[in-house]
Amino acid sequence: VGAKSAQKVGSKCAKSVGSKGWREVKSRREVSQSPDSLRRRMEVLREMTESTGGVLSSDALKLTRREFTDNVPNLQSESLALEFHMKSGSNSIHYTDHVGLPTDFGPEIKATAEVEAMLAEGAEHVHMLYTFRSVGRAVPMPTESSPNKTELNLRTFDVLRPQIAKIKRLMDFQEKGIVIIERCMQSLVAGRERIVPDGYYDAITKVIDLLQKLDNLKDMKASLATDFSRYNRVLQACRSELENGDQLAQEKHQLQLFLSNFKYPKSLIFQNLRDVLKRVDGHEDVLLEMLQQNIDYIENERYLTPDEKYRLIRSLPHLMLLIDGDATPDSGSDKDKTTNVFKDKRIKLGPLQQIFKNYPVVPEYGDMSMHMLVILRRAPHWDPSSMEKQWGGEPDKKVILRYSLPTHWPDIKAKHADFLGRFSKATAELATYKFCKEMTATDYAAFIAKLCFDGFRLMQTWTCALLDFYHWKLTHPVSPDEMQAMGAKNASGSGTGAYEAALKYNFSNRERGVFVDVISMIKSLASTLNSAEAAVAPYVRLHVHHSCQQFVMGELVPPLHRAHKRSRDIIQPLLKLRRLVADWGAGGAEPADDYVKYSRNHGHVDARHVVRVVGPSPTQLQLMRTMVRAMYDPRNQTKRGFLSKKDLEKDDLAIMETFYNDSLSFLYLLNYSDTLRANSDLGDLWYREFYLELTGQIQFPIELSLPWILTEHIIKHQEEAMPLVEDILYTMDAYNDAAHRALFVLNQRFLYDEIEAELNLVFDQLVFLVADYAYSHHKDNAAAACLDETYVDRLRKTRKANKKLVEPPARRIGVPLAQRRLQLLGRVIDLNALISQHVNAKLYKDVEFVLRKFEASELSCVVDYARALAVVEHTRDALAEHLELDDFDVIVAEVDEAVGPTAFAGRAMMHVLASLVTDVLPNSSYNNVTRRFVRSPAPLKFVDRPKAPKADHQHLGFGARCNRAYEFANRLSRGFLGVPHYEAILEILGTSAIPLLVNNLLTNLGDRLEICKAYLDAISEGLPPCKLPKFMYGLAGVYGVFDALLKPILTYADLKPEVFQMMREIGNTLIFIRDLSDVLERNDLERLVHAAPYVDERTHSAAAAAAMGVFSKEPEDTTDGKKKKPLVLAAASVSADRDVADLAATAADLHADLKLNDASLPPAAKRSRAPKTTLFYGAVVHLAKLLEPYKKQWAKANASNGVFELEATGDFHRLWSALSFLFGVQPGKYPAEPSAQQEDAANADDDGGKEQRWLTVSDDAQFGHGFHVAGAAVIYVLGQKTRFDALDFSNHVLRVQTYEAATASRNQSVGVADTSLFDDANNFARMKQYHKRLFDLAFNAFKIAAPDLAPKTMRVTFQPPKQDQEYTSSAAPEPAAAPPPKKKQESTTTETPAAAAAETTTTTKEDSPEKKKAPPPPAKADDDADEGPHEEEVKEPSPSNPAVVKYGKMLKMGLPRGAVEQKMRAEGVDPALLDGGEPSSSSSEAPKPKPPAPKAKPPPPAPAARRDDDEDEPEPAAEPEPAAEPAKKPPPPPPGAGKKPAPPPP
Repeated sequence: VGAKSAQKVGSKCAKSVGSKGWREVKSRREVSQSPDSLRRRMEVLREMTESTGGVLSSDALKLTRREFTDNVPNLQSESLALEFHMKSGSNSIHYTDHVGLPTDFGPEIKATAEVEAMLAEGAEHVHMLYTFRSVGRAVPMPTESSPNKTELNLRTFDVLRPQIAKIKRLMDFQEKGIVIIERCMQSLVAGRERIVPDGYYDAITKVIDLLQKLDNLKDMKASLATDFSRYNRVLQACRSELENGDQLAQEKHQLQLFLSNFKYPKSLIFQNLRDVLKRVDGHEDVLLEMLQQNIDYIENERYLTPDEKYRLIRSLPHLMLLIDGDATPDSGSDKDKTTNVFKDKRIKLGPLQQIFKNYPVVPEYGDMSMHMLVILRRAPHWDPSSMEKQWGGEPDKKVILRYSLPTHWPDIKAKHADFLGRFSKATAELATYKFCKEMTATDYAAFIAKLCFDGFRLMQTWTCALLDFYHWKLTHPVSPDEMQAMGAKNASGSGTGAYEAALKYNFSNRERGVFVDVISMIKSLASTLNSAEAAVAPYVRLHVHHSCQQFVMGELVPPLHRAHKRSRDIIQPLLKLRRLVADWGAGGAEPADDYVKYSRNHGHVDARHVVRVVGPSPTQLQLMRTMVRAMYDPRNQTKRGFLSKKDLEKDDLAIMETFYNDSLSFLYLLNYSDTLRANSDLGDLWYREFYLELTGQIQFPIELSLPWILTEHIIKHQEEAMPLVEDILYTMDAYNDAAHRALFVLNQRFLYDEIEAELNLVFDQLVFLVADYAYSHHKDNAAAACLDETYVDRLRKTRKANKKLVEPPARRIGVPLAQRRLQLLGRVIDLNALISQHVNAKLYKDVEFVLRKFEASELSCVVDYARALAVVEHTRDALAEHLELDDFDVIVAEVDEAVGPTAFAGRAMMHVLASLVTDVLPNSSYNNVTRRFVRSPAPLKFVDRPKAPKADHQHLGFGARCNRAYEFANRLSRGFLGVPHYEAILEILGTSAIPLLVNNLLTNLGDRLEICKAYLDAISEGLPPCKLPKFMYGLAGVYGVFDALLKPILTYADLKPEVFQMMREIGNTLIFIRDLSDVLERNDLERLVHAAPYVDERTHSAAAAAAMGVFSKEPEDTTDGKKKKPLVLAAASVSADRDVADLAATAADLHADLKLNDASLPPAAKRSRAPKTTLFYGAVVHLAKLLEPYKKQWAKANASNGVFELEATGDFHRLWSALSFLFGVQPGKYPAEPSAQQEDAANADDDGGKEQRWLTVSDDAQFGHGFHVAGAAVIYVLGQKTRFDALDFSNHVLRVQTYEAATASRNQSVGVADTSLFDDANNFARMKQYHKRLFDLAFNAFKIAAPDLAPKTMRVTFQPPKQDQEYTSSAAPEPAAAPPPKKKQESTTTETPAAAAAETTTTTKEDSPEKKKAPPPPAKADDDADEGPHEEEVKEPSPSNPAVVKYGKMLKMGLPRGAVEQKMRAEGVDPALLDGGEPSSSSSEAPKPKPPAPKAKPPPPAPAARRDDDEDEPEPAAEPEPAAEPAKKPPPPPPGAGKKPAPPPP
């Protein structure tokens, strides 16, 4: 409401202010808005609303006009679009008011004004010469064949004429200046008895310095001669076409003599001045006085700006050159004798020589420097052999150290800190107390004025030290060898080489750092003084006014009293001095008897005057200082006859000298702003016109700009020098100074354009570098913070150098980042917003780099990726305290390409899935003990990964400082895949992506299972029938039977690379899902434990209850009938101990707020109600659904014997028994380097090319435990575990080994096996014992994870036969079983029919007591024998038939009659013979069943000595038909099964 009303009022006020003015004010105010200022403005508005109940529109308008500064440190000197200065001391009327003042120095003051006017004009010529650029180079040269040659010459003349006009004005000015100096010199020589005003000599010194500047600039600028030469040719060509051609020709002749004089090729202007002054008799005396005054000013530091100091120093050699006469002629006549400046006794050579030694190099103008001895060597009486060393020709170490800025740096820092402390205290007092124009404020005003003057003096000293160091470097460049050693490309000095040698390669890192620090101290002090100008200005003017009044009204009273009493003539000069500045008040008259009534007993006189905040005019101050000096200076007293030592006492002279010295600061204090700018102007650091002219370059690149060199040093060399990041903006302020000089001093727009263009480039680089450094710094801090503390401690102990590795230095980088009002060239720039954009882009780039690196790496590098993302996230959080950045989740989602209507999975998700399917699952072997996937020695699948990206900056990834530390840590998690990697996957993908990942893995599992099924069918067709050999054959015999029977299958080429490989992939997939499910369970449990204090219900799963047992042990308070949580009880105890009454209530409220309901419970809390929600359980259920179509073949419900097949069967358990028996028997041979063209190379007939290298690897090392997990999973789902344990070949071998070890029955075995089989059998048994443990572990894992998938086993009890003729069996189904069976399969199964049917012949230990109590069902018919227990009479076979004797013995042994009859049918014997009947015709005529083609004849055991009691024993193994020859190798698989099916894409 307040803002809207303010806008309405503002629109009305626009009429009175003016629409244009209002828009300008509004736009400036909008530019100055920032989030902090707007926030504070809203806070003030809210306070006003709360206090008054509403806000008026006028109040809102006042609030909008109120400026709120950002709460950030100021890192830049004051730079305002609208400048205001206190210039009370400016001499804008050029002393014309002297006519109204009582003074005797009218002619001198008038001459001084004339000289200062000439100085203003001469300054323009200096600026013109310094910034002069050649135009003739850019104008094309017409040729002889040019058709419009005349027109081109005329146009060229028009272009060059303004340049020549500038040279013409310069020539006229130097003549005018010489004439003025000659006139002044003549007047001074003629009036030697008069006192010279204080500023007269100083004005003449300025003119001499101006002329020597013009002289040096004219000689330096070769562009003048270039343009004049081109002008001369053009003028000759088109002279006839011009109206004033003859006049221009004459003018050209004069200009030619001015630019290239044959008499004085160099220093023409100064030589002309010297020749003119030589014609003035007595000029040496005046110049000697000027020289002595300048020496005195230098020694007593009577200057307050750098230009004043350097002007005084530069004038010394030129004054000596003007004083020194020509060399004495050989005639030796007296009239020819001239002044020898080096031997004149009027000159004190000691102080003069000391100044020359201390200042061998002095700044001239801009980047021009002046060597003092170069000027002095032009003197006619200069003797190089004896004077070189005396005048500082060879600077000693003290002089070099004086020019070295690091030498002064500690003293500058100490004084800067001391002064800022005193001045800050004073400004705080000024802001506290209100200014009052009273006499009591004069002492405090004197303190403030003295403080400001001290600040000016410090800035002048520091600026001079900075410029001395800068110009010393310019005049002492590095050698080409040193440049080449530092990597300079242009060490020869051609082109920009001279400037590079003087600037770029001439500063060390420490010198650059000190340079920046001194600049920051100068600019910070200037900013402090400038911001306090409005506060100190009244006190400064009050102090100047009071000092002048106190001097003329108080300090002059005693001298006036003595002069009146003694009737001395000095009373008139004293009264004139008094009346010059005395302020008697409005309408007041000068008291005529105050000094008359004075008595020495009165002591010191305090002036009584009107307090004003206004100082004297420049003319008053100039005349006042001149008159005071004339009275106390001994040199001036000798010129006035009325002055004597008796007129002024010693104390009076001391008071006048003190006032004269103190009044030096009055003019500088009154010109506060000009003095401040003159002492803090560092525009010289940018200007390079001298070197542009010297090297012939149009402009230098920004790499050779000193402000940019220093700015770049601040950012790139923080560790090597000192933390200077807060000084960036102070260094950039040199561009503001250079631009201000270009516009308001040099008046050259093209220079401003060059500065602006360079600043645009520099600022872009600055923003980039600051953002880059800020990001790198916070990246290093974040990386160090994310390192494990134990690891960091270890690093600190092992290596001292690693202290820097893990502990980044502190930097106040947040200070420049918070700058929102950076002022450059009048523009207000939000540096914070620009850096935010760059840092935001760096975050996206960093995440992109980390993700691309992860995509180019194996899955074990997922830990690296998660750590890198964590470091980037910490970096973003740290930077977000200063910058406005995108949310990290948004950054990751955008880079991961996981956003958008068509994006179902991100890049990280796809890489994890692709790595699992194409690399980890097919190429890794799992170890169930360590629970890790490790790469197989011979990978079978080639993985084509993209090339790893190269970091284009060291801050990408883990940063530059901690990169090695993270590399060492990340190496520990590479080369395998385990629990840390699963946690990293969950961290980067989130739990929401796990279903998609597992779904794709299960889809791939189905594809692998389908491919494996084709190969298993082929092997199943070629698997020969085999029954388990008897124990009497011994370990070696039994192993030999199986080995001979199954080993030919190993010759199947696709057995290991395809069948074993597919089983490994299936097992690895299930293992990965199981381990991932365990990690999810653990994470849910941790969240549940942390949420337990706030959850009412504690009836969770057993694991959760055990984990939260610590909470159940805590007592619960039920005093008020309600149970209280431990958190509430703890809060109550604290409140009781510490007398905090409301703490318990607060904790109870907190618990109520944090209480979780059923809907918000973590998944682990709900698992007690839904135990089948684990990830692994779902995978097993999905596997059961995948195996459902294969049960008809792998889990047959009908057996030929009515129970299950013992020899030849297509069930999976028999197939797995053969595969597990062959697993590990013989190592495999694999290619050492798989490639994408491996299959093509294997199928090609071309033997050319590189020879393939092969590796021999054991099955355990190659396929790992995943092979066993796959078999255990299928057997568990099919319910064939009991049959597998009973009929497994390997288990049978192990049982025989156990039997032999227990009964020592080796001697009772049948026959003697081959001795070589004993070692093989023992080795095989040891290996299979290990495999059996692995299989049992895997099977138990499935049994625990999905217990409800286990088949409902039917217990079959075989009763002892009655008289060996019958048997009974009973089965006890589970309670609440399915309805009575109607079909053959339904009678024995509830969930998995085939699996249940396979279990009807066994009795398991897992049956429940209820099953044991169930009564057996009634017996059924013989044709339904496989449906349940039945009874049947067993008839003795006819003893007369020898063919059925052994079958009768089988019945006596208790074998079922149905099994014996099946055996007889298989051997071609009619089962009717068991009852003594004849064989039926159908049975006898029926053809014998043809065994499967791939059956191999197992070799019989070694023959053994037959015992007498073994006549009626059955044969050790069933003898196959003679026609069935054993197969040497398994036949090829059926069509479509032998060829490797192409796996579908994941």
